[in-house]
Amino acid sequence: MLIAAVPGSGLLFGLMLIAGITGAFAARWVHVPRVVGFLLSGVALRACLRYTLHSDDLDINHALSHSAMPLAAIRDLALGMILFKVGSVFEKKKLQTVGKSVARISLTETTLSFLLVIVGCTVVTIIAATTGDTPFSDQLVLCALLAASAIATAPAATLFVLQEYEARGPMTDRILAMVGFNNIICIVAFFTLFITLTATGVIVCTGSIAATPWMTLFSLTVGSVALGVIGGAILIIAHGKLPLAETLLVFFAIFLVLGAGESWFMDHLSVAYSFLLTTLVIGAVFANVAVDSEKLKSTINTVGTPIYAGFFVLAGFKLHVDDLLKMGLLGATYVLCRTTGKYLGVKLGARWTPHSDTATASLGSAMLCQAAVAIGLVAFVEQHWKSPLAATFGTIILGSVVVFELAGPLLLKRKVVACGEVKAITLLRRGNTPADEPAVTTNTIRAIIRLVIPQKAGRSTAPQILTVEYVMRGNIQLIQAAATFDEVLHFIEKTDYGHFPVVHAGGQFAGMIHMSELRDLIYDPALRDLVTAIDLTDNTASVVARDVPLESILSEFAKANVSILPVVEYVGSLHIVGVVEEKDVLRALHTTQNTKKP
Repeated sequence: MLIAAVPGSGLLFGLMLIAGITGAFAARWVHVPRVVGFLLSGVALRACLRYTLHSDDLDINHALSHSAMPLAAIRDLALGMILFKVGSVFEKKKLQTVGKSVARISLTETTLSFLLVIVGCTVVTIIAATTGDTPFSDQLVLCALLAASAIATAPAATLFVLQEYEARGPMTDRILAMVGFNNIICIVAFFTLFITLTATGVIVCTGSIAATPWMTLFSLTVGSVALGVIGGAILIIAHGKLPLAETLLVFFAIFLVLGAGESWFMDHLSVAYSFLLTTLVIGAVFANVAVDSEKLKSTINTVGTPIYAGFFVLAGFKLHVDDLLKMGLLGATYVLCRTTGKYLGVKLGARWTPHSDTATASLGSAMLCQAAVAIGLVAFVEQHWKSPLAATFGTIILGSVVVFELAGPLLLKRKVVACGEVKAITLLRRGNTPADEPAVTTNTIRAIIRLVIPQKAGRSTAPQILTVEYVMRGNIQLIQAAATFDEVLHFIEKTDYGHFPVVHAGGQFAGMIHMSELRDLIYDPALRDLVTAIDLTDNTASVVARDVPLESILSEFAKANVSILPVVEYVGSLHIVGVVEEKDVLRALHTTQNTKKP
């Protein structure tokens, strides 16, 4: 009777989207990432349904979970799309730029996180003397599994926050690369640990893992990579031969089959693979091999908005808030040790990495999001570990997810904004709009009134003047005037711009190197030892001050025939504080003009 009263999956998903819209507006109002609004709106929707359907009924949670089960396809598709995007950070060009340093930092951070969690949880287990009838060896297994799961950083929440704020720059690239490395290390380490303990008899489980543990481990790791290469090849061929609409069908089919089939193939055909690792590999293969890969990626970002929103609201709907009260001292220790391990691990890794800066050393606070990978590991453990502690593992991880998914995005936003990789106008568009701009709601009401009742034209409100600092990017890399020709080429490989600011040793602007002027010189090996950056520099290039109105710099782009202009602190200064792109200026002017129409 209760199940019949619960909204069906279609109605429930519609309610989730409505709740997500409400949560997004609330998040904008209080200036927090939308993902937090989505998660909390999911929690609120579940609470409202429980209240409406009589929350004192013991079966209410089961009924709501049963109604949400068909929406697992939305979860799989969204997670596949996100991991596909994260996998693109393993593009060869990007790895050549940040690969070695990020890999070293990530390895240090994951190792320290693992060690702190396993030591802290083991000490708490010994002090609390909570073993009871459960063997102490099982308690140590629980601590080890918690430590392995602590390595992961949620790709979904991290990527969504970075996309929402249009973060772009070296710190953003490092964060995404670390997320990719972290999840690969976590997946491989967790499955290796679990199956090794199964093979030695420490963990008792059934099915194909117990029968052929080493073959299962091979399938979950090497087999997943091979499956990802095959899936990437199929997608690349479809991308090259089929229209974009049909390529999207292939894309969705691949990720839905892989996501929904992960448990089915293992249960019915004894074929094991990791959906998370496979989709990461597909993204990496596609980014490295496909021609014009950005075309599909931009389309996915456009059509993926309702899918992403549904994914995060569904995640909030399934958040085990009650588990926060059940985590106990062991759960609190896990949260504390994981947080400390992430923060100190990045700091130590940056210290041991040559040429690492202080901004990179402080990225530990941006790595705290934890959800999809950890939740997937919970499902795996509860399905295969035949021990009462499997439920304890789930309680601790799911309870900690509530903490990390709410705090993590806030800390991530704070970090990328502090690094100067979020434009000021992006923050303004999210709700912190100038006071003189009429609200869209007010404009709509006025337009409806004018449609019904003729109005006399009145004086319009003077618009606030937007300046360069609202659209500039502050955290940029610059070419040193003494850089060799090879160093200039290496710099060009890791940037998307076509014009490159050059500075003297003291940081003063020297001019611009234009890609169009380098094309004839790249293939002349005699220049490698003779030419430095200053020899290639156009010293007549223009700069703009950060307080100059946007309208007045459009002519500078046209006159200089460039797509970016260096930004200086004030008129007459040569100290570079950022760059401004022509496309950002045009978009900002277009947006503000549309908003200010009476």
